[in-house]
Amino acid sequence: MMTFEGLRRHLAGFVGSDNVWTDDVRLAAHAVHGRQPRVVVQPETTAQAAEIVALAGRERFALVPWGQGTQMYLGQTPARYDLALSLAKLTRVVDYDHANLTLIAEAGLPLREVYELTVPQRQFLPLGHARTTASLGGLLVTNTSGVKRLRYGGVRDLVLGVRVALPDGAVAHFGGRVVKNVAGYDMNKLFIGSLGAFGVVLEATYRLAALPEDDRVYAVVFPSLAQAMAAAAAVRAAALLPSALLLLHADVATAWTAALRLTVHPSQVVLLLNCDGLCETVERQIREARTLCQDHGSLEDTTLAGATLPTLWESQEAWYHVSPALTQSLLQVRLGVLPGLLEEILAHLTQAPAFGQQGISWLADAGTGQVWVRVSLATSPEEDVQQAVHNWLHTLREQLRSQHGYAVIEHAPAPLRQQLDVWGTSSGAPLLALYKQRFDPYAVLNPGRYVGGL
Repeated sequence: MMTFEGLRRHLAGFVGSDNVWTDDVRLAAHAVHGRQPRVVVQPETTAQAAEIVALAGRERFALVPWGQGTQMYLGQTPARYDLALSLAKLTRVVDYDHANLTLIAEAGLPLREVYELTVPQRQFLPLGHARTTASLGGLLVTNTSGVKRLRYGGVRDLVLGVRVALPDGAVAHFGGRVVKNVAGYDMNKLFIGSLGAFGVVLEATYRLAALPEDDRVYAVVFPSLAQAMAAAAAVRAAALLPSALLLLHADVATAWTAALRLTVHPSQVVLLLNCDGLCETVERQIREARTLCQDHGSLEDTTLAGATLPTLWESQEAWYHVSPALTQSLLQVRLGVLPGLLEEILAHLTQAPAFGQQGISWLADAGTGQVWVRVSLATSPEEDVQQAVHNWLHTLREQLRSQHGYAVIEHAPAPLRQQLDVWGTSSGAPLLALYKQRFDPYAVLNPGRYVGGL
């Protein structure tokens, strides 16, 4: 079996010594929850990347793929970690068919560069905003949908096909290049949200959308959660077509003051309504939304447009992607629930947990039923905090399970994360285990990070 020194020499001969690193700085930069690889390699072509995946399969080296590294905090701590495969140089646009609104690009291409390419053609990929640094492959394998998911759909709706490197040396293509594609099983969905547990995504085909003529956010403050939820329900029931419908806890809204320009007090809730399309349509929707909100007791409001919108969405992304320094003292959990049951869950979250220094803050998508929950951890003895978090998470998951929901840990201190079940129980785990056995029988791809320890 190949040694790590043999691996380094082999990779250097294959991709060049300038693309292989074993120094402490590079290894630390590619750590996942404190666990570092032995070697970092950065291929320059998809053919090189596929050969490295095949090498890992032959020699049983545990491999963790990296894109732009914006969401490597997701998932469980790797059970083994020998080789970090950086796809940051795989940024080639394979085909851009603007007439049919499709784009084929390599996995390492940042979304912001897609905007630079497509906006001149009055098109965009609605999985983020014009400054989003995440790669196309990273968005796919983490199933990260943009803020406009309510109108444009999520990753599962926008991915048409993928090309994937497998540990047995095969490079497989699933899906197609067109929107209407019914050839065989829709296997590209298997890789969406998989964290690369079944194969390394080399290329992806995405469906684009027409760039709206106008894009605005109506932000409004409500005295209570009940009033904000009632207003959100009224908006959804009306003849409006919002692209996003977000609810912000007072602490979150306060942290976004620079972008929102609203004064928010404790116990108040902010509703964000994003409308885009023709100028006349957007104007009408915001006007009608303002009337509905006033009918439900709204307080201060404002309309954001132009250069202020990227700042707002950057504030949102920054809130999701916590800095490494903060992860040592907080717990962040993503919940999924039916939108009609959202108020019940948010009301439950008003009860401060025993392990928190303060109460719970949250950001909720009232259109899709997703909630991001954050708690600053107390400085109690580590064992007490672990048990309290375990009990709280168990109770929350039991409540969500009865409502066909879920709770996934996104951020937690590394010692605490290793003591918790990041994903929770999944009814699909046995089927996923069969896919893992088929595509990665020796568990060399992201071992232990995915659902059920796959």
